[in-house]
Amino acid sequence: MITKPYRQDLAYLHNVGFGLFAERSAPGLLRLLRRVGISSGLVVDLGCGGGLWARHLVDAGYDVLGIDLSSDMIALARRRAPEATFRTGSFLDAALPRCAVVTALGECLNYIFDQRNRCVTLRGLFSRIYDALSPGGLFIFDIAEPRITQTANRRFWTGPDWACLTEYQHDRRRNLLTRRMITFRKVGRHYRRDEETHVQRLYDGTQLADDLRRLGFHVRILKGYGRFRLPQGRVALHAQKP
Repeated sequence: MITKPYRQDLAYLHNVGFGLFAERSAPGLLRLLRRVGISSGLVVDLGCGGGLWARHLVDAGYDVLGIDLSSDMIALARRRAPEATFRTGSFLDAALPRCAVVTALGECLNYIFDQRNRCVTLRGLFSRIYDALSPGGLFIFDIAEPRITQTANRRFWTGPDWACLTEYQHDRRRNLLTRRMITFRKVGRHYRRDEETHVQRLYDGTQLADDLRRLGFHVRILKGYGRFRLPQGRVALHAQKP
């Protein structure tokens, strides 16, 4: 079963109010690509969202294929980076063309929008990514781990024409983090209310690194992308195909 995430209003809020992660990550990520000699070629961006990272890649001279479950996010991405190609679908079974790089940013591999997402299916995805990458190709992603902490059970954000209240539940026994989001978006003279619940399965970065090494990747665990440091309880994995 697949849940449709980031419907129209939450996609809009995420696009206008929560782009800081992609903006801060992009410079360091581009340096990582160039450091291993990848200055051009196709980058497949899994969980591409509204296309902020895709925009940076296009501007840096890369070709981009973005894949996301949210058709509303894909619509935003197409407007932001019309030079790129975008498809709606699950990263668990999306067709992966031959490419130089695969990215999955913003903890997208943690989300259980697709109920098949668990350790065994992630291993299958890692295998497909290994096969799709050219020799020397790079797979970079970040995840939330079980040690993630929330500073508050509820948080509230506002913008000129929107508001978002998020409630967190951390099930430490099952390694699940649930975010219940209530959004308000101004449409005309009134505010429209919507609600989405997102669940993340929390993975151990060291275990995923071992899974990647068994496939043949050379793996490093990173605390961030360049000068940008990931929040507590998150790590990034840098996996290169020999």
